[in-house]
Amino acid sequence: MMMKRMGITMLLLAAGAFSGCNKLLEIEPHGRQTTATFFTTPATARQGLIAAYKALQSNYRTGYPGYVRWVFGDVCSDDARANGGDNPDMIQVEFFTANATNPFYENAWSTLYQGIHAANIVIEKAPGVKGMDDATKKVYVAEGKFLRAYYYFNLVQIFGGVPLMVKETLTDYNIPRNSKEEIWQQIESDLLDAEPALPEKSAQEKADYGRATKGAAQALLARVYLMQNKFAETETWTKKIIDSKQYSLDPVYYHNFTIDGEYGVEPIFEINFQYDARFYDEEGSGDGDGRTRGPLSYGWCYDNPTQDLVDAFEPGDPRKKATVYKTGDVLPDGTIGNTGTSATGYLCTKYLILKNEMPDQPKSSGKDQIVFRLGHILLWYAEAANENGHGQEALQALNQVRARAREGNAQILPDVTTTEKDKLRQAIWQEQRVEYATEVFRFYDLVRTKRAAKVLNDFAKKYNSLKGASFKEGVNEIFPIPQSQINLSQGVLTQNPGF
Repeated sequence: MMMKRMGITMLLLAAGAFSGCNKLLEIEPHGRQTTATFFTTPATARQGLIAAYKALQSNYRTGYPGYVRWVFGDVCSDDARANGGDNPDMIQVEFFTANATNPFYENAWSTLYQGIHAANIVIEKAPGVKGMDDATKKVYVAEGKFLRAYYYFNLVQIFGGVPLMVKETLTDYNIPRNSKEEIWQQIESDLLDAEPALPEKSAQEKADYGRATKGAAQALLARVYLMQNKFAETETWTKKIIDSKQYSLDPVYYHNFTIDGEYGVEPIFEINFQYDARFYDEEGSGDGDGRTRGPLSYGWCYDNPTQDLVDAFEPGDPRKKATVYKTGDVLPDGTIGNTGTSATGYLCTKYLILKNEMPDQPKSSGKDQIVFRLGHILLWYAEAANENGHGQEALQALNQVRARAREGNAQILPDVTTTEKDKLRQAIWQEQRVEYATEVFRFYDLVRTKRAAKVLNDFAKKYNSLKGASFKEGVNEIFPIPQSQINLSQGVLTQNPGF
């Protein structure tokens, strides 16, 4: 795997995070290389490419700095609580009471722009590397565009319109925000450019696992279109993945979420992690997901599944046990669960570190994180096909996911039979919730389908909870621009309405 085999102490070319001020932040990169010495040889070009993947790992770090993606995608939804109370900044984000100085917003902004900066360097410098063949240069540029698209995809979901930076260097860093429509257009353009040049999964060498593939670009493009309710395009690109036969549903759902299941038949794109005690607790050490491993298995009690999510699973659905556990449950490795200070009494099984996977230091893990897998694609295809009037095709894809979830037990999860558009839409949304619960899509699914205000406000009333009570329609679908960035730009950056 590229990041695992090339070493986890990757150099952060993007150490100068976009700050909105008159220069990039003066931060020394980790290691001895600098941007001046990268992309002078094929070897340093490969190092530079690896560095562009670096911000992906920050998606799951619990500590600072880092962009903790699951806080926005899971904890802000009705599927999860933050924790038992030891991270007030996270809880304020969860309750939609955080102001623009909350560090989670600053960390997301900085980390993602670091990734964009590193991707821009790859895109600009790779074509000029001496001694590198043209085919490799083309792939490097495509990977840079995929990564830039992915980082902007996360930014636009969180903040709406943001400054668009597509060059390695700029003469003026007091850049105003582009519209969210312009950001979406740039993302689409990058992915459409990248997709033809990237290899299929079957053509990828094992040493390159973790690098973008054609399927990864197609999956991200499908999600980008779905987020904009462009259902015709969503159906087209999800069908390309399905028809490629590069991926299949793993017969055992939980296997996807084990180290043994990494780069198996179902995952399309995943983020590499490798535990290495030599780099424990260093910035960028490659620590895996620190959110839900529980007090007996080296980790904190974050991203706590709610009772509402637990109740969403149908009777006997094996995905429930593969997604959540409570104290006293027998875990997949035979140990007994202990959820410690969980705010809900539940933790996420998907991110559990199994006994045979346990590192010798707390907080670190070699478990990769799946970004896209075929189970997601089939349900996005089903939703788009239904909206496009292709009810039978939608029903077939939906029932394919349910059939895998049954794992051979014909007594549970009967096929959905309705092709009535509204009813089928509700069935697909329900299946999405349980199929990829705690995989950081739920909040954005609620936003894109315009259900966020009702679902979260109703949650607050049903459970007499502060969670969801402060969500304001037309405001909280996105989050505030970090105040530090507005200050540094001397007001060139404007704040989102309502903050």
